[in-house]
Amino acid sequence: MTPSDSSFIRELSVDDCYTLLGETTTVGRLAFMAESGGQQLLPVNFVVVERVVYVRTADDSIIATLAEGHDDVAFGVDHHDDVMGTGWSVTATGSTRRVDEVPADPASVDSGRPPHTPRPWAPGDRDVLIALTPQRITGRRVRRG
Repeated sequence: MTPSDSSFIRELSVDDCYTLLGETTTVGRLAFMAESGGQQLLPVNFVVVERVVYVRTADDSIIATLAEGHDDVAFGVDHHDDVMGTGWSVTATGSTRRVDEVPADPASVDSGRPPHTPRPWAPGDRDVLIALTPQRITGRRVRRG
């Protein structure tokens, strides 16, 4: 990257990454190695509460294997605006575990809004709730030059 290119790509702070995940979209992608199936990169609906990413899935899905606890899972979200020529990308890596519920989001409680929970677009029962706790989160914002 040349010095003049740096104004077109900007690293995001950790706080900015979590703000974008929590306020802009509900669809991301999980990347992981599955014992039966190899590398996986799958779309998921998600919510972020207190810097933990939550997804809901069916108990017979390959994503449900993450409920057993995995230490090397990546989660990513990208957004672009073709008209404005801008975009951003956030990637979090960390470990997963099964949980019983999404904790109450203090912002939801204070505002009287219903609690956050992932709402899958896919039909069927989605009873397995998985929490991904990021150990690392990075992001970049880009604008067309």
